[in-house]
Amino acid sequence: MICSSTAPPSFGLLLRQVRDGLVRQLDASMAEEGLGLNFTHYIGLKVLSHRAPCTANELAKAIDQVPSAVTRLLDRLEALGCIRREQHAQDRRALQIVLTDQGRVLWARLQKRGEDVIDFASRDLSADERAQLLSLLTRIRDSLTTP
Repeated sequence: MICSSTAPPSFGLLLRQVRDGLVRQLDASMAEEGLGLNFTHYIGLKVLSHRAPCTANELAKAIDQVPSAVTRLLDRLEALGCIRREQHAQDRRALQIVLTDQGRVLWARLQKRGEDVIDFASRDLSADERAQLLSLLTRIRDSLTTP
Protein backbone atom coordinates (compact mmCIF):
# COMPACT_ATOMS: atom_id res chain seq x y z
CA MET A 1 0.00 0.00 0.00
CA ILE A 2 1.15 3.55 -0.65
CA CYS A 3 2.36 5.55 2.36
CA SER A 4 -0.43 6.01 4.84
CA SER A 5 -1.46 9.47 5.84
CA THR A 6 -4.27 11.13 7.74
CA ALA A 7 -5.46 12.89 4.58
CA PRO A 8 -7.96 10.91 2.50
CA PRO A 9 -6.52 9.47 -0.72
CA SER A 10 -7.25 11.17 -3.99
CA PHE A 11 -10.05 9.71 -6.07
CA GLY A 12 -7.63 8.39 -8.70
CA LEU A 13 -5.34 6.81 -6.13
CA LEU A 14 -8.28 5.19 -4.37
CA LEU A 15 -9.56 3.69 -7.63
CA ARG A 16 -6.06 2.35 -8.37
CA GLN A 17 -5.72 0.83 -4.89
CA VAL A 18 -9.12 -0.87 -5.19
CA ARG A 19 -8.28 -2.21 -8.66
CA ASP A 20 -4.87 -3.47 -7.53
CA GLY A 21 -6.38 -5.12 -4.46
CA LEU A 22 -9.04 -6.89 -6.53
CA VAL A 23 -6.42 -8.11 -9.01
CA ARG A 24 -4.20 -9.42 -6.17
CA GLN A 25 -7.14 -11.26 -4.58
CA LEU A 26 -8.25 -12.74 -7.91
CA ASP A 27 -4.70 -13.78 -8.84
CA ALA A 28 -4.34 -15.53 -5.46
CA SER A 29 -7.66 -17.30 -5.94
CA MET A 30 -6.82 -18.37 -9.50
CA ALA A 31 -3.43 -19.71 -8.31
CA GLU A 32 -5.42 -22.41 -6.50
CA GLU A 33 -6.34 -23.77 -9.95
CA GLY A 34 -2.65 -24.61 -10.45
CA LEU A 35 -2.74 -23.55 -14.11
CA GLY A 36 -0.41 -20.55 -14.06
CA LEU A 37 -3.19 -18.10 -14.95
CA ASN A 38 -3.44 -14.45 -13.97
CA PHE A 39 -5.80 -11.50 -14.31
CA THR A 40 -5.02 -11.03 -18.02
CA HIS A 41 -6.06 -14.63 -18.70
CA TYR A 42 -9.23 -13.98 -16.70
CA ILE A 43 -10.10 -10.93 -18.80
CA GLY A 44 -9.22 -12.75 -22.02
CA LEU A 45 -11.48 -15.68 -21.18
CA LYS A 46 -14.24 -13.31 -20.12
CA VAL A 47 -14.15 -11.50 -23.46
CA LEU A 48 -13.90 -14.75 -25.41
CA SER A 49 -16.91 -16.14 -23.53
CA HIS A 50 -18.98 -13.29 -25.00
CA ARG A 51 -17.28 -12.57 -28.35
CA ALA A 52 -15.74 -15.79 -29.66
CA PRO A 53 -15.11 -16.54 -32.36
CA CYS A 54 -13.01 -13.45 -32.92
CA THR A 55 -9.56 -12.63 -34.24
CA ALA A 56 -6.52 -12.08 -32.03
CA ASN A 57 -6.51 -8.40 -33.06
CA GLU A 58 -10.15 -8.02 -32.03
CA LEU A 59 -9.34 -9.60 -28.68
CA ALA A 60 -6.29 -7.34 -28.25
CA LYS A 61 -8.44 -4.25 -28.77
CA ALA A 62 -11.16 -5.53 -26.45
CA ILE A 63 -8.75 -6.15 -23.57
CA ASP A 64 -6.46 -3.19 -24.34
CA GLN A 65 -3.34 -5.29 -24.86
CA VAL A 66 -0.68 -5.27 -27.56
CA PRO A 67 -0.92 -8.14 -30.06
CA SER A 68 2.29 -9.80 -28.80
CA ALA A 69 0.83 -10.00 -25.27
CA VAL A 70 -2.37 -11.51 -26.67
CA THR A 71 -0.35 -14.08 -28.62
CA ARG A 72 1.28 -15.21 -25.34
CA LEU A 73 -2.11 -15.27 -23.63
CA LEU A 74 -3.60 -17.35 -26.46
CA ASP A 75 -0.61 -19.71 -26.50
CA ARG A 76 -1.21 -20.45 -22.79
CA LEU A 77 -4.97 -20.92 -23.23
CA GLU A 78 -4.39 -23.14 -26.26
CA ALA A 79 -1.89 -25.28 -24.30
CA LEU A 80 -4.60 -25.76 -21.67
CA GLY A 81 -7.12 -26.79 -24.34
CA CYS A 82 -9.31 -23.74 -23.68
CA ILE A 83 -9.15 -22.25 -27.17
CA ARG A 84 -8.29 -23.29 -30.67
CA ARG A 85 -7.24 -21.23 -33.65
CA GLU A 86 -9.20 -21.87 -36.83
CA GLN A 87 -9.23 -20.41 -40.32
CA HIS A 88 -11.45 -17.34 -40.46
CA ALA A 89 -14.65 -18.03 -42.41
CA GLN A 90 -14.48 -14.82 -44.49
CA ASP A 91 -10.74 -14.01 -44.54
CA ARG A 92 -8.31 -16.79 -45.53
CA ARG A 93 -5.38 -14.74 -44.20
CA ALA A 94 -6.79 -14.54 -40.68
CA LEU A 95 -7.32 -16.98 -37.86
CA GLN A 96 -10.24 -16.82 -35.51
CA ILE A 97 -10.12 -17.77 -31.86
CA VAL A 98 -12.73 -20.30 -30.76
CA LEU A 99 -13.50 -21.05 -27.11
CA THR A 100 -13.63 -24.81 -26.53
CA ASP A 101 -15.95 -26.67 -24.17
CA GLN A 102 -12.99 -27.01 -21.83
CA GLY A 103 -12.51 -23.24 -22.03
CA ARG A 104 -16.15 -22.65 -21.14
CA VAL A 105 -15.84 -24.94 -18.13
CA LEU A 106 -12.69 -23.13 -16.97
CA TRP A 107 -14.33 -19.75 -17.52
CA ALA A 108 -17.30 -20.81 -15.34
CA ARG A 109 -14.89 -21.69 -12.51
CA LEU A 110 -12.90 -18.46 -12.89
CA GLN A 111 -16.07 -16.38 -13.13
CA LYS A 112 -17.20 -17.84 -9.79
CA ARG A 113 -13.81 -16.97 -8.30
CA GLY A 114 -14.20 -13.40 -9.58
CA GLU A 115 -17.67 -13.12 -8.07
CA ASP A 116 -16.33 -14.46 -4.75
CA VAL A 117 -13.56 -11.82 -4.74
CA ILE A 118 -16.09 -9.03 -5.38
CA ASP A 119 -18.35 -10.41 -2.64
CA PHE A 120 -15.40 -10.50 -0.23
CA ALA A 121 -14.26 -6.98 -1.12
CA SER A 122 -17.74 -5.52 -0.74
CA ARG A 123 -18.81 -7.57 2.30
CA ASP A 124 -19.23 -4.47 4.45
CA LEU A 125 -21.63 -2.81 1.97
CA SER A 126 -25.37 -3.28 1.96
CA ALA A 127 -27.11 -4.38 -1.23
CA ASP A 128 -28.27 -0.78 -1.75
CA GLU A 129 -24.73 0.54 -1.26
CA ARG A 130 -23.37 -1.98 -3.76
CA ALA A 131 -25.99 -0.95 -6.31
CA GLN A 132 -25.24 2.74 -5.72
CA LEU A 133 -21.48 2.19 -6.04
CA LEU A 134 -21.97 0.30 -9.30
CA SER A 135 -24.26 3.02 -10.62
CA LEU A 136 -21.84 5.82 -9.74
CA LEU A 137 -18.81 4.05 -11.20
CA THR A 138 -20.77 3.27 -14.37
CA ARG A 139 -21.68 6.94 -14.75
CA ILE A 140 -18.06 8.00 -14.29
CA ARG A 141 -16.85 5.40 -16.80
CA ASP A 142 -19.50 6.47 -19.30
CA SER A 143 -18.54 10.13 -18.93
CA LEU A 144 -14.98 9.20 -19.92
CA THR A 145 -16.02 7.21 -22.97
CA THR A 146 -15.59 9.10 -26.21
CA PRO A 147 -18.84 9.28 -28.18
